[in-house]
This record gives sequence, C-alpha cells and structure tokens, in this order.
Amino acid sequence: MKLVFTSGIRTLPGSGQSLAALYRDHLEEAVLAEELGFDCVWASEHHFAPDAWSPAPFPFLAAVAARTRRVRLGTYVLLLPLHNPIRIAEDVAVLDNLSEGRVDLGVGVGSSPREFATFGVPIENRLGRTFEALRIIEHCFAGERFDHTGKYYDFPGVHMTTTPVQRPGPPILVAAMGEQSVRWTARRGYGMAAGAGRGHAHYMAALREYGHDPATKTIASVPLRVHVAEAHDKAWDEVEPGLHQVLHFYRTHGNPAAGSRGHNGEPLGTLPPVGEFRHVPLIGHGGQPFAIGTPEEALRLLEPYRGLGLTHLSLNLHQPGQDAASVRRSMRLFARELMAELKTW
Repeated sequence: MKLVFTSGIRTLPGSGQSLAALYRDHLEEAVLAEELGFDCVWASEHHFAPDAWSPAPFPFLAAVAARTRRVRLGTYVLLLPLHNPIRIAEDVAVLDNLSEGRVDLGVGVGSSPREFATFGVPIENRLGRTFEALRIIEHCFAGERFDHTGKYYDFPGVHMTTTPVQRPGPPILVAAMGEQSVRWTARRGYGMAAGAGRGHAHYMAALREYGHDPATKTIASVPLRVHVAEAHDKAWDEVEPGLHQVLHFYRTHGNPAAGSRGHNGEPLGTLPPVGEFRHVPLIGHGGQPFAIGTPEEALRLLEPYRGLGLTHLSLNLHQPGQDAASVRRSMRLFARELMAELKTW
C-alpha cells in the first residue's frame, strides 16, 4: 500500500492565520512527508470558500516539485468541469516535466452549486463535461494534431507541443461514486479516486466486465482524516475545531446532511458543537470515521481499509486551523509507529 500525504490547504475561519503562513506550513509538511517515507503528495481544490480552501493546486505542487525528488505529485481532486481541458493538459504537462515524470491527475465532477454558478458552468452538465474533458486531455498528452467537436467543447486544430514526460501520459484517477460515473470510469480504464467509497464494489466489478484487470489500476481511498498523539484527548484537543469545520463546509456547500457515525455511514443528524463533537461514536464523513487518537487507536480505525484492493491510502494529516507543530509531531509519530505496517497492506 502506498501512503499519500493529502494537502487540503484551508484555514479555520476566525483563527487569524495568514494565508502566507498557511501555504508555507503545507509546503514544509510536503517536504517532511518525503523525508518520512510517504509515497505521494496530493493537493485538492475548492473556490470562494469561507475557509479559503486553496483554489489552485498546480502552483503549490510546482513548489513541492522544486523541493522534492521522490514523492509523486497529484491533484486530489481537480474540479475538472470548472476548467478549460486544454489549459489543464498544459499545466499537467509542465508539472510533469518540472518533476521529471512524477504527476498523477485525480479529477472530480464537483459538488458545490455556488462554484458552478460563479464560473457560469451548468451544474447539471458536470458529469458529461468531465468525461469529455478527459478525452481531450488524453489527446493533448499524445502530442498529435487533432480536432475536437463535442457536446460541451469545440477545439479546432489542436497541437499541444508541450507534452508530459510520462507516456502515454500521467495516470488519471476519477472520484467516481454514482452508478453512471463509476461505469464510465471503469469502461475507460481510469483509476479510482474514491476507493472504499460507495461506488467501490461497483467499480471493481465493472472493471472486470469491461476487460480490465483491477490489479493494474491505481485505486486510492477516499480522503481519510488522521491525527495521532500520545494520548486520546490530546489528539482530539488538537484537531476537533478543524474537523468540525470540515463537516460544516460540506453542509453549507451542497451536502446539508454531511457527517456520519459508524462504518455503515449512519447519518449524523445535527452537527454537535465543538467539545461534544468527539463524543459521537465513530464520527466521520460518508461512513469514513475520523482516525483520531493514539497510534493504536488510529490503526484500529484504519483497519477496515485493508484487503479492499486499494493501492493508495489518502491521508489528510493537517486539519483546518491546526497548529503546524502538532501536525509535524503527528506526522513523525505516524511514520514511526504506523507507516511500516500500513505499507504491507
């Protein structure tokens, strides 16, 4: 199993932390992730969020590329229907050259009505736009002249002369969960950026149906929020406000029922206030409990992801508003106590 340090760069509203300090901290953590033995550093995207969630993963990943030599760099996930696919192909190609072939392209269809409205993109077309855009990006990676006339995009006479190092192009992963998106992802042979999510079993079956060997595909878990400390309460003290913000964000951006308890994904109902949040048994998001506590507790909470056919565990170890020193203590403790075992899964 490969371990991903997933950077969701965002503040805790009201904390007073500067964005310059926030980006500096995440960059230093990415460098530390390579030193500690993580396999990948992936970065996410959202727009106009009250917590200033980073809207531009490529500049951040380029900075990481300049400071690292081994870790793979990726978007997890890029909100593809909000972008011009040719520009995305160019950005990916440049990053792949800067990093000497270390890029993974993870994309999603998006979920926030506010983002789509501001960009002037109809949200009801997001699935079709995503998969049409992926075809265009693959043609761009090939470096051959082509014309594209489709339902959503028309690009005559395209000839992308800046091509990626990786051939035929960087691996593509899709955060597919719905039945149609899962089938399209499997039919085209893309990797899965929502492994262990609600579309996981369907994706594995559909791969085989379309003649693809699941063992050859990159299948990354949904993002798992992890924080470890020497004591259970200390761990929760350091991240509870940020985890509360995580669920509040989704509740105000297209998913008013965000939050769950237990591995079966039982809806949380009302979001408890900070201080009571930690007392909800197996509290999490979408049936993915937060892995917070001592290393032993975190390992037990991550155990359900063993044996699912995952190739990557996507681990978010920096919660909104979290003190940088506590992030780094957690990363080092995680690497010392858990990393070797998780890599054998």
